[in-house]
Amino acid sequence: MLQTIQTVKRLPGRSNQTVWSVKTATAHYIVKTVMDPTSRQYEREANLLIPEQHGIAHALPLATGQTATIAYGIYPYLSGQTVRSVLQETPERATELGQETGKALKRIHEVPAPSEMTSWSIRCQAKHDRDRPAVEDLLASEWIERLDQFIGERLALLETRPNHLQHDDVHLDNLLVQDGHLSAFLDYGNHDYGDPWHDFVKCGLFQVEMSPVFARNMINGYFENEVSSNFWQVYSLYMAMVVFSSLVWTKRFDASQVPVMQRRVQRIIQDHDGFRRDMPLWYET
Repeated sequence: MLQTIQTVKRLPGRSNQTVWSVKTATAHYIVKTVMDPTSRQYEREANLLIPEQHGIAHALPLATGQTATIAYGIYPYLSGQTVRSVLQETPERATELGQETGKALKRIHEVPAPSEMTSWSIRCQAKHDRDRPAVEDLLASEWIERLDQFIGERLALLETRPNHLQHDDVHLDNLLVQDGHLSAFLDYGNHDYGDPWHDFVKCGLFQVEMSPVFARNMINGYFENEVSSNFWQVYSLYMAMVVFSSLVWTKRFDASQVPVMQRRVQRIIQDHDGFRRDMPLWYET
């Protein structure tokens, strides 16, 4: 596949992997590597079977493998602009692109979890329980107490939530636009199985900071403009949990950005009026 390589260029990537743009005489690929030859993360992506949708591509590996020192995945290069760059140039596109993203995401969520997968409620609560002790020095005690109470009152909602494929990193830089329409989902490296509605956490965490219109329409498109009656109860539970998990993740992997994330979670708390309301203010505006 990578015969007669003409150019190789290193691209930005996650801290635990290296990403390369590789051009041959006839094709363009993205190659990702991790310094762990036992890793199976690229194989797991390659095995995903996502329902086809006209005009939407998914950045999944064409080939994977290991050497003595690394594991690698070879991906197709997908052309286009990110949704972020499009909205910077033409913010009026937010409604249409949000609707298209929500509709496409619903197709991804049709994929059921493997039968042997532990229930979402058990895994979601276990992750929260792991994060909870590490937040003590990152958030005011009054908010920790309030969120603990709120989350405790809502945990029962998880017991009835389904176990399906989650992209788990749907944000404006992982969505491509070609010829004016959504054309691709990038980066399934964080994919998981669980409640599909958890994929909307990034709307409230990141999307709204650039385009509340996009975030609103992503939700509306997903539900065909008739948002489920209990969606906001479940969504607000996940947003309360993400206050903890985002702070803990940032401290662990990018400590210099902790003050930025602390401001972000305060905005989330305000969006939900101190978690006295389920539907965030940005959705109604």
